[in-house]
Amino acid sequence: MKADDTCQKTLEAFFGHTTFRPNQEKIVEDLLAGRDVLAVMATGGGKSLCYQLPAVLLGGTTVVVSPLIALMKDQVDDMNRQGISAALLTSNQTYDQRKAIEAELHDGSITILYVSPERLSLPAFQELLRTINPKLFAIDEAHCISQWGHQFRKDYRSLSLIRDLFPHTPIIALTATATEEVREDIIAQLHMRSPNRYVGGFDRENITYTVLNEKRESERIRLLALLISRYYRRSGIIYCRSRKSADEIAAELRRRDIRALAYHAGLSGNDRSRIQDSFLRGRTHIICATVAFGMGIDKPDVRFVVHFHPPKDIESFYQESGRAGRDGKPAESLLFYSNQDFAISRKLIEKECTSQTDLQVRLKKLDLMHAWCTSTTCRRRSLLEVFGEAYPEISCGNCDICRSAAINLEDRIHKGIESISGRFGVDTAAAILTGSSKTDAHSHLPAFGIASKWPEDEVKRSIHALIRDKKLMLSGNMRVKTAPKKKRRG
Repeated sequence: MKADDTCQKTLEAFFGHTTFRPNQEKIVEDLLAGRDVLAVMATGGGKSLCYQLPAVLLGGTTVVVSPLIALMKDQVDDMNRQGISAALLTSNQTYDQRKAIEAELHDGSITILYVSPERLSLPAFQELLRTINPKLFAIDEAHCISQWGHQFRKDYRSLSLIRDLFPHTPIIALTATATEEVREDIIAQLHMRSPNRYVGGFDRENITYTVLNEKRESERIRLLALLISRYYRRSGIIYCRSRKSADEIAAELRRRDIRALAYHAGLSGNDRSRIQDSFLRGRTHIICATVAFGMGIDKPDVRFVVHFHPPKDIESFYQESGRAGRDGKPAESLLFYSNQDFAISRKLIEKECTSQTDLQVRLKKLDLMHAWCTSTTCRRRSLLEVFGEAYPEISCGNCDICRSAAINLEDRIHKGIESISGRFGVDTAAAILTGSSKTDAHSHLPAFGIASKWPEDEVKRSIHALIRDKKLMLSGNMRVKTAPKKKRRG
């Protein structure tokens, strides 16, 4: 079956879209043709539609494996609102509720069934699956399968039984964060059959990244309050190390007249649902949470994500910070860290790990997170390198490192040009400032090599930008000079 006019009409009728996002149409076509697919797509990239649309077109039942009940419930509610029959089976349901859903499955009236990996391992449920013969299996948050992933769950390893039970049924594995090592492990663990791989771009260009080395929690709170004040009545998530810290930070913000609520596993299920619903509906704007909050949260207008303490791995940071600005509008990611934070994380990892292999993997990831925090290169560039994506520019201009470097470069351009006499153009000025001038006549100048840390092309662009912004002026025969300072009125 090919994604044709029927597919387009279904896309519009059930999902309200007239066009596909990158890779979505090809993924749908592959699944309709019975091929396995590995899809790595950034948060907000439209992963859910990649299995929901084929589920409607294939008929029968599609089984979706997902790690969180709250996430599954949101997805089911959303599908039913769109006119797609969906249900979930969980241990929290009563016997009668589960039996009613099983009856609907036998009748063929459920299009999408959401289950946990734990349920899939139950022999009784496997027997139920044999009777309904699913048309498609979708593994959401598939990085949980891999021991090299940042949220490894042992129950996910048992999902290999899907291929054993249903050797001819297509499988799609979806995740927002997977390095090449994790991708290979997902394919191997699921016994996928030469899957087509779709790896979208990881760059979230609308997010500004800022990392601050700040040991004092009081100063972190002060800076956090300033950030929140800039986004008055706008949504933000603050990730914290523990339940205790989430409660304490929320309480401190409330003392500063900032309405903030804590969210963590220590709260009752009803309280978590109430807080999550309040945040999604815009009644609560600030959530102080542990990492349990946010997975699968469909809220496009989160303007900032703060990590009050550094995550234990860079994949978690990417996934969590990516919950900001899903609407494509400017958003901020702020991360606080100190050497003490990483020492605490190291002790927690050593305490939690039950095997030497797991310990080594997690400590390696922690070291990579620390290296990223302390790096002096472009945040965006080094973040994308983790996922095997090359950033085309030396500087993104939208992180703390690049903004600081830009200010420093601007200062050096001004100082250098002020010390140069004679007539010259932008190309010559850049060659002198970077020390790449091939004429001996320039090597003695004080400005020679003053901006040697930057590529010549970047210096040229900066000079042109300064001229455009009237911070530098051209006069005479292409002579560059600094703009005159405005006289102060005495």
